[in-house]
Amino acid sequence: CLVAEKLGADGTVDAEALRSELVTAHRLACLRRDVDTQSTVLNLLLRELLAADQVEQAHKLLSNSTFPDAASNNQLCRYLYYSGRIQALRLEYTSAFSNLSQCLRKSPTNTGLGFRIATQRLLVVVQLLMGEIPERTDFLAEGMRTELNPYMKITQAVRRGDLAVFHETVSAFADRFKADGTFTLISRLAHSVVKAGLRRLNVSYSRISLEDVAKRLGLPSIESAEFVVAKAVRDGVIDATIDRAGQYVQSHDLVDVYATTEPAEAFHRRIAYCLTMHNDAVRGMRYPPDAYKKQLEASRGNVSTDNDDKTDEEKAKEIEDELYEDE
Repeated sequence: CLVAEKLGADGTVDAEALRSELVTAHRLACLRRDVDTQSTVLNLLLRELLAADQVEQAHKLLSNSTFPDAASNNQLCRYLYYSGRIQALRLEYTSAFSNLSQCLRKSPTNTGLGFRIATQRLLVVVQLLMGEIPERTDFLAEGMRTELNPYMKITQAVRRGDLAVFHETVSAFADRFKADGTFTLISRLAHSVVKAGLRRLNVSYSRISLEDVAKRLGLPSIESAEFVVAKAVRDGVIDATIDRAGQYVQSHDLVDVYATTEPAEAFHRRIAYCLTMHNDAVRGMRYPPDAYKKQLEASRGNVSTDNDDKTDEEKAKEIEDELYEDE
């Protein structure tokens, strides 16, 4: 209704006026404790801000608002999707991955295919930005194979570390990525492609020249290859040394992965996922207060009278009425 009211003569929507009306509606819903309206209007505000590319404003709204716990599952899924998208644009990939994974898990499987496809697309890009490679089964789900085909090709290019193939794929599907709203995130993957290629070279060769590194990664010059390798060494992507006099990269012996913090970090992610699922399950088990007492009395054969169900105020009023009649 708000969108229809703000339509101009040319069919466009007055974004500022619509946003002001939504803020007012959200404030009233919070005062009235209207959970459904509150969650719906909050999602509409987040969507409107993202459509206007106001990511910082959307993040401020996300930080200063509270999503109601009693909201419907559909609104919760939308809220998790918008939260994950905002966090991904702000480089908070771990939080975005957590919210998007939870959103995909809570989404209904018998309907809303378009929503699940949009969530899966964004989740694939976030995983690639985190340095992880999505499972092949994620692209072969029922009804998603055609829609996720461009993202599967991007994943293959990142996995192989081929920068030339990556740029060709991005150029071929640029319009598609812009329509999906993932072009900005995919543009950040060039560095991930280079890191993946350096890892493969580091494992395959104990010593390789900077000229070969530039050729294999599709870099323009030896200086660019030296800069990229130096940054990868500093970030801990590879364990190697650059010999500037000989113009080559010397790889060090492989370190036992269990001597690093990687297993502990993976274990922490899995524990956090299990704890989140447990909290959601506990939160979903809502029962009326003292409901077990009535079931216990019924099982013992004690049938409660109507007088037991009355409140103290009602009982006091009945006593006053009886006293008044006696007078």
